[in-house]
Amino acid sequence: MARSIDQLVNQQVLRWATEAKANAERESGRVEQQQPMITISREFGGRGAEIGKLVAERLGFRFYAQEIVHEIARQAHVRQQLVESLDERLQDRIGQWVTEMMQGGVFAPSDYLWNLSQVVVTLGRHGRGVIIGRGAHLILAPGSTLRVRAYAPLETRIKYVMNREGLDRAEARAFMLKIDADRMAFYRQHFNVDVANQLLYDMMLNTGTMSVDLCADLVAGAFRARFP
Repeated sequence: MARSIDQLVNQQVLRWATEAKANAERESGRVEQQQPMITISREFGGRGAEIGKLVAERLGFRFYAQEIVHEIARQAHVRQQLVESLDERLQDRIGQWVTEMMQGGVFAPSDYLWNLSQVVVTLGRHGRGVIIGRGAHLILAPGSTLRVRAYAPLETRIKYVMNREGLDRAEARAFMLKIDADRMAFYRQHFNVDVANQLLYDMMLNTGTMSVDLCADLVAGAFRARFP
């Protein structure tokens, strides 16, 4: 029951954030529509961020990943470390409360979601951007967004994480599965979705069978074809 209530609250926060942005624009007499954007969701080790960087280079777009966390922290006037503790993860409620009290401020998951949606919607108004993760594919308008998911077989991802992080196989597997679980829980709580659901995306890219360069070419080509 508690989790379902949290989900309802978070969904309402998203609606409020979007409505607040639209109301502010109407009151100012300047209503901006979302411009075409690209979002890339990814399994850990699925190399989605690498694909996103190459796509941004090919299209001359801006690339947003950790930059979004910085902007949320700036808007909310809280420490970046606290925002990062919530970014695409769930925290134990007691541990979260202790962290907030020790750092002298209160920044709840719903606050993170509110500011996240504001930042993502603002980026969408400007367009010409690639956003990695952060639920952007669920916040931006599907009709103006190319929504991509990068994934790979388990063994492929384990080998990639071993090389990138300098871990042995057992460590890499445990680390990877923990991050995947955190992200799954984040999307389940905040958006009430299974982030791996193929119906949420326009393109599914298997980086176990396709190179990062090829995936970037496919995404850039699909974007040009869909938004000429």
